[in-house]
Amino acid sequence: MNVFLTMDYEVFFGEKSGSVEKCMTEPTAQLLKVANANNFHFTFFWDIGHLLALEAKVSEFPELSADIEAIIGQVKEMIADGHAVELHIHPHWEKAEYGKTGWQMNLDQHYKLSDFPKEERRTIFAKYKNRLEEITGIQTQVFRAGGWCIQSFADFKTLFEEFDMKIDSSVMPRVKWISQQYNIDFLSVKTSEPYSFSDDVCKSEESGKYTEYPIASRKYSALFFWKLYVLGRLFPEEHKMWGDGNFIAQPGGKKEMLTKGKMHHVSTDGYFASQLQASFNAYNKKKGENMVIIGHPKSLTKFSLKELDRFTARNEENIRFMTLKDCL
Repeated sequence: MNVFLTMDYEVFFGEKSGSVEKCMTEPTAQLLKVANANNFHFTFFWDIGHLLALEAKVSEFPELSADIEAIIGQVKEMIADGHAVELHIHPHWEKAEYGKTGWQMNLDQHYKLSDFPKEERRTIFAKYKNRLEEITGIQTQVFRAGGWCIQSFADFKTLFEEFDMKIDSSVMPRVKWISQQYNIDFLSVKTSEPYSFSDDVCKSEESGKYTEYPIASRKYSALFFWKLYVLGRLFPEEHKMWGDGNFIAQPGGKKEMLTKGKMHHVSTDGYFASQLQASFNAYNKKKGENMVIIGHPKSLTKFSLKELDRFTARNEENIRFMTLKDCL
């Protein structure tokens, strides 16, 4: 089986964005050590809008130069070590403000690229893609939408055509999530295998121009989420997130998970990493050929780092760990 370990390289977008050191560079350094030890490469989806926002504010706030240097330095290290660094767009950075208390996010009507008028969408896409390629020196043709908000694809199709994008990895099969910020409905997608598409990211077309590599998903029981919360309180040293920011508030989300469970991604984040081997075994039993796993350095814990190390070391001989760039 081909397994793609993907990481969204970013800070938080809630009331507190967190520091570059704790959300990005420090946990990513730990991930790179595991990758080097177990001979695999990540696909990093870099939230490049964050860097552009830092660069726009650095003349007014010179202290931001350290963050810029740290991020660019680490991205260049990723490239030198053979990892793929691809395009991840969170367009709310266009409206973010920076001050003495840090970043203030303006998410209302600005979180999704589809929230912006057509011409602004093109300007954002072009600016972000060009800056990414300037730094990496490599053409990017792989995309992940911020918040997985790739719908409707009509808002992206002309951009994919103009900027020669080939692969998307935003879809989570059988997941629907509608809130003030999110608007994703992937219930009609039943497979985690790659498929071609043209006009609808959820509709497979044999002659489709683009390829979707869905993020593997599974149903997590309410008991799983109870364990997640209880272990975090009993053993904070092992289960505390590396990142020092806050997620976007989702009223009612915690209650739903603790009472009904939830369909969610297969992930290296926190306690989700405890299910990596079980998820792989289930896919392997069904004769699956490809599995995309998602993670976020900011959501790494000591526990999840150990689980990732164990999973990749155990399967080094029977899994082909690949990057999405390998599929172009």
